[in-house]
Amino acid sequence: MVFLVRQECSPGLPGSPGLPGYGKQGFPGPKGHKGHNGFPGSPGPKGEKGSSGRPGPPGNPGLKGDSGLPGLPGHRGLFGASGTLTAPFPPVGSPVVFDKVLQNSNRDYSPQNGVFTCSVPGVYYFTYHVHCKGSNVWVALMKNNKPILYTYDECTKGLLDQASGSAVLPLQQADTVHVQLPSNQAAGLYADPYVHATFSGYILYPI
Repeated sequence: MVFLVRQECSPGLPGSPGLPGYGKQGFPGPKGHKGHNGFPGSPGPKGEKGSSGRPGPPGNPGLKGDSGLPGLPGHRGLFGASGTLTAPFPPVGSPVVFDKVLQNSNRDYSPQNGVFTCSVPGVYYFTYHVHCKGSNVWVALMKNNKPILYTYDECTKGLLDQASGSAVLPLQQADTVHVQLPSNQAAGLYADPYVHATFSGYILYPI
């Protein structure tokens, strides 16, 4: 009869690592199918206010609006008078009658007697422009029949000379202003249908 005896053995030590294996990298696999959309995420916190952007280009012009209501009437304009002399050599010692009226908005000037009579107290501007021919001319601007200023011009033989004068005068109601020739020695005030002497006056402001 044969008896087998089992002998217990302890494990051995680990072996050393083996050498790397050989082989080529494989080819990429095919693209997978698109996955399903995920669920929306929760809203994030409110961000800070950004800086102002640059202005954009101007827009196209808008449509024309409806017409507005008429405005109130304006204040009455300043009034005055202006006339011309159309005939030569008026009489000496009396108002020169500038017979052709150009403007007489307040009817203060009379083309019948050549006198401006103030109806509205104020400060007025008066001016005259005359020609002389054949003789010297001496012209006076008169206020209430008293001379305020004189203009004198020596006539050159064969020529048509010119003279003018002006003044700012305060006038009360019923004050008068006119132009006059003071002397027969210088009465060459000339005018004809195409060469006019003029006399004008208008208010600067009422008082």
